[in-house]
Formats: sequence, C-alpha cells, structure tokens
Amino acid sequence: MRGGRRRAVTAVAIWAVATGAATPSALRAARPGGAGVDEHIGTPIPAFARMYGTACSTCHTAAPKLNVLGEAFRLNGYEMPDTRLLERADQPVPLGAEPWKDAWPRSIWPGELPGAIPMALRVQSDVLLTRDERAPSSVTYRFPHEIYLLAGGPLGGGVSTFLEVEWSEASGIEVQQAKIGFRDLVPELPQEALGLNLGLLNPFLLTFTDRQIDRAGRQKLAWQDFGLDQVAVQPAGGGDPLRSDNETVLGTGVAAVELQGLVGGRFHWGAGLAQGVGSGVVDRNGHKDPYYRVRVKLGGLDYRGRYDRDGGPVPGAGGQLLDRSVTLEHFGYFGNESTPDAPTGGHRALGWAARVLEGRLDAGVGHVRRSYRRPFGTAAGSLDVRAWFAKAEYQLFPWLIGSLKYDRLRIDEGAGALPVGHALAPADRDLVLPGVVMLVRQNVRLVVEGELLRAADRAVEPGVRRPHALWLRLDLTF
Repeated sequence: MRGGRRRAVTAVAIWAVATGAATPSALRAARPGGAGVDEHIGTPIPAFARMYGTACSTCHTAAPKLNVLGEAFRLNGYEMPDTRLLERADQPVPLGAEPWKDAWPRSIWPGELPGAIPMALRVQSDVLLTRDERAPSSVTYRFPHEIYLLAGGPLGGGVSTFLEVEWSEASGIEVQQAKIGFRDLVPELPQEALGLNLGLLNPFLLTFTDRQIDRAGRQKLAWQDFGLDQVAVQPAGGGDPLRSDNETVLGTGVAAVELQGLVGGRFHWGAGLAQGVGSGVVDRNGHKDPYYRVRVKLGGLDYRGRYDRDGGPVPGAGGQLLDRSVTLEHFGYFGNESTPDAPTGGHRALGWAARVLEGRLDAGVGHVRRSYRRPFGTAAGSLDVRAWFAKAEYQLFPWLIGSLKYDRLRIDEGAGALPVGHALAPADRDLVLPGVVMLVRQNVRLVVEGELLRAADRAVEPGVRRPHALWLRLDLTF
C-alpha cells in the first residue's frame, strides 16, 4: 500500500499545482514519487531507434506515421510492450540506489536518465508549385521550411517526458510540446488504467490523420487548422472586414492537464482541462476548456502490444508491420472562450472517426462539427462549422504509399449571429489531396501532394482566388 499512497499523493499534488488549487499546507504535505508515462506523451523519434538499436520501420510506416506497434510502444512508456521484441541497447543511468525506495519518504525516490542524450533533429524542405487561370504559374523554394528539435524518453519509475521545438522562417522559434507524463498512478488499479499528463501537449482529439500519429502526407485537414479568426465578416457598405480574435485551433498543442488510461487493452479514454483562447502559456480569459476523447480498437494488435490468441501480423509485408483492425474514435471539446469582441462567446466541438486497416490498405472517414456561440458579440445566434474528411492509403511497395484525401468545410450562419448589416465572406471549400509518399531511406521521406479545389470553392474572399497547388517535401530525420 505504500506505493499506492505515494503515487496518489503525488497525483493530487501535481493536479493541485497545475489547476491553481494547491494551498501551502497541501504542498508541504505532498511528497515526490514515481509514476509512469501516458499513451499520448509524444511521438517516437530517432532517439528511440538508437536506444533500442532498431530500424525506424519497427514503429513507423512512414515516419512520423506510426504503425500499430508504435502505438503500443507509446502506451508502454517508450519501452517495448509485452511482445518483448527488442531489449534496450543502452543502459539507463540510475539516479540513486534501489534500497532508497524502501527508505522512502526518508530518502529521495530514485529515478534514471537515458544512457545517451535522447535528442533528434527533423528537417523539412518544401517546393510549392501553384497554377491559376488568372496568374502565371509560380515555383517557391522553402529550403528549409521547418526544423524540429525533438527530445524525449523514460525517466524511470514510470515517468517520461517529451519536447518538440520548431523553427520556421515565418514564425521563428516556437515550442510545440513540452510535457511530462505519469502512468499507473494507483497500482491497485489495472495496468495503464490511470495516468496523468501536464504541460504544453497535443490533446490528440482524433488520432485519425493526426499530424504526429497518422498523417503520411503533407497537408493538414481543415478542422485541424481552422480558427474563428479566419472567418471574415463584410460590412454591406464596404470597408474593412470584421474578424474575431478567437484563435483556438484544435489541431495544435495546448497548455493542459489531462487524465487518461486504458480499459482492457482495446479501449482508451482521456479527459482534461486546456488553457483555452489563443496559444502559449498566458491565460487570456481566466477560463479553462474541458475536453474528452474515447477510442476503441477491434482486432489486430491491441494497445498493449498483444494479439488475441488466434491473431497475428499480416504476412508478406516486406519489412512493414501490417494489421487487420477497426478503430472507432470520438471527442468533445467545450470552450468558454470569451474575448474582447465576444465577452459572452463560447465554442463546442464534437467529432468522430472510423479507421480500417486491412493489410496494405489504410482507410477511414470522419466528421467534426464546431458551434461558436455569439461569435462577434451579438445577443444571440451561432456559427456552425462542419468538416467531413476521408482518406485512403495503399502500400504499393513497402517503401511506396499512394494517398488520396478528401476534405470538405461548410460554415452555416444562425439567425442573429452576425452584427446587423454584415455578411459572411465566402469560406466554404472542397479539397481533394492526391499524393505519393516514398521512403528514400528509413529516415528520409519524399512526399508529393496536390491540392485541388472545386472551381466554385476557390473564391475564398471577394477578388481573391486560391490557386491549385502541388507540394514536394523532403523530410529528413536523424
């Protein structure tokens, strides 16, 4: 029971500090202790290939896209799950003797550091080609477009961390993720039943096509990148358009505290409180946004790295780990997002997705609906943003993947949602994204992806037309 009380005290203390509810007496009563990493603490990186002395394809289909073992690897705190396919090639550095555990709380609970510095770099270089009937074609080099510093790994006793820092010419240096995770907070519960994340983290509302989990191509989907500040409201008499200062985007990292866990090996749940409006670590409105996610996987390798008694990997994969499974996902996000132009505004998002893995085929569909209440400070009304998306990827060869995505965005205006005398600028769109993903090497990925719009949806704003585009990306990780 000592370990159970210690982890419970640790969890309560961390939660209290993160939510601002801890009192000095509570902090004095808390003691440091061990826990473990959660499922969504981060994305496996080349540092893990060095740690385990294995190829990138052990956990990736086409990095950063994970295969089913890569999912189980994250679930197990950056350690190989019960399959025991690999043992660590490096030896972690202990931060204390094992007997210290028996002497706790009269000693410091020991932890560990990775035997090698768990860091990696990712360099993305792009070429953009555009074509429009009213303008000459253009070619733009982005060499490099983005550079990432990635670091992470287990710290012993079930604690783990992950860091992602991005540089781009447009935004400079930005921290995308900086988080710590704890697993098995209550040992009396089943394995992986209860964990805790905190920091700047990706909430992984839908893992289907997520930028860190399941996107082999280049382009994000509309719901992952959409913010109300992108919607322009035009006054009838002309003049500058009105825009909201609500910048909440669901597909990026947020400052949050999150509980998560597994039920059995096939059902995952998570629930947390996110910072809310805007980005970064400054709370702009004093409110926190609750969210939840649930996910169930039927068939194939489960989230603990196990097959059912009569199951196993798909044969003839040529170095890739293929699966036969169905995954169903759902999330809810509830934003109390008052801003200066909408002091009583708020936002709700509900989404679902279904994914099928059938050997070389990876296909699925999804839908996200977002409702913004009184988005421009009006007395009533809402804007409803609906996004439908689908994808199909097929492994032509173990190193060559064909990809096709469809993305549709619609914005519906409720009665009274806009100020009198204003109207929405055109923002609906239908996108078709064909692409090819080629593994030049295990850690060198070449992506060719097109962006095709229907003619009726290319006029995003009056007098401005979005051109068709073709992206070429060279993605190098080491």
